[in-house]
Amino acid sequence: MSNKVNDDTTPLEAPTVLNASDTDNYTIDQYDIKAGLVLEIPKYANPLVDDVVLVHWADYQEQYSVINPDEDLPIMIDVFNDYPPVYHGDGTYDVWYEVTDTHNNNKQSEHLTLIIDAGERVATLPAPTSIDAAPGYINLEAASDGVQVDIAYSSMATGDAITLTMQGYDETSDMLKFTGTYPYTVTATDATAGTIQITIPLEDMQQIGESAYALFWYTVTPADGSAVETSATFRTVVDVVPPHG
Repeated sequence: MSNKVNDDTTPLEAPTVLNASDTDNYTIDQYDIKAGLVLEIPKYANPLVDDVVLVHWADYQEQYSVINPDEDLPIMIDVFNDYPPVYHGDGTYDVWYEVTDTHNNNKQSEHLTLIIDAGERVATLPAPTSIDAAPGYINLEAASDGVQVDIAYSSMATGDAITLTMQGYDETSDMLKFTGTYPYTVTATDATAGTIQITIPLEDMQQIGESAYALFWYTVTPADGSAVETSATFRTVVDVVPPHG
């Protein structure tokens, strides 16, 4: 039995972004972004069970599975919270998606050119670091007692609310495998030292597994009420599956 081939070359409907329209040249400003940066992949024409949707947000890609088209479409994506900070800074973004079905037929959508002009810089704080990733990767031995993530920034003050985010991805498909958030409140001792440590449990690292990579970044809500700041992103290879045999 031969594979089914879809000869329809009509592009799929373009994605949309909340509060972006042709009336404002698809521009997201500082007020829009406070309302949420939400990307919608529509219920495209002729969706099938087990379709795989690959979303392109500039050069960032993330894959989503459609198990039940009636329930899983449209796909609503919280870009501000779910995508790394570098991908929602001011700039122009080419946004589109492609769908591959179980017969390996592939269709692409129309493109949306999105402009983010929120007047804010992304990554005003240094990226976190991890001694457990010092060789260029995190293995089972390093993660056995948890993965230590170090955060240091010059303005650290008592009462700052820090949220560390870790996301794990499959290395081949770039599919998101795990997201974890780890809140922390800076103490007076931390503020004097100018650095804190947050430990990510082994169980969370094992959700990522092997042949994978992790992204780490954090946000700071300053105790003095000034604007929330975001860090640069740290990336490392992850392989925390016990050896076979």
